[in-house]
Amino acid sequence: MTLFFSGATGAFYDDGLWSADLPADVVEVTPQDHAALMAAVATGKILQAGPDGAPVAVDPPSPSTEALASRARRRRDAEIAGLRYLVERHRDELALGLTTTLTTEDFLSVLHHIQALRDVPEQAAFPTDIDWPVLPPELIAAPD
Repeated sequence: MTLFFSGATGAFYDDGLWSADLPADVVEVTPQDHAALMAAVATGKILQAGPDGAPVAVDPPSPSTEALASRARRRRDAEIAGLRYLVERHRDELALGLTTTLTTEDFLSVLHHIQALRDVPEQAAFPTDIDWPVLPPELIAAPD
């Protein structure tokens, strides 16, 4: 069994298992080097071909500004969706003439928090440095 790595495919090949032709750019990799590379991949590194074609583990590239913005908007949307029940419960309780679970002040705090989440993309350093608004945990705790 001999292990090979192809920079073109980013894959390892075991000649004892691989019956097709190997890519033209393969380089031999020792089992020890393969194990070390796989351990590096398990920590988040990615593999690429070094100058001599041998595999090297490197840090993955930083996400693009667009990817960071998309990730931040998904987080914002999820946080807003997770708070909708507080708004709906309060409005339902008012419509039914029930005593509300939230005080008027707490309800307004939730609404201001949701608006602050909506405004996250307007922050000057968005999307690379976001000051995420924080709602006091006691407002989202389940009522007794």
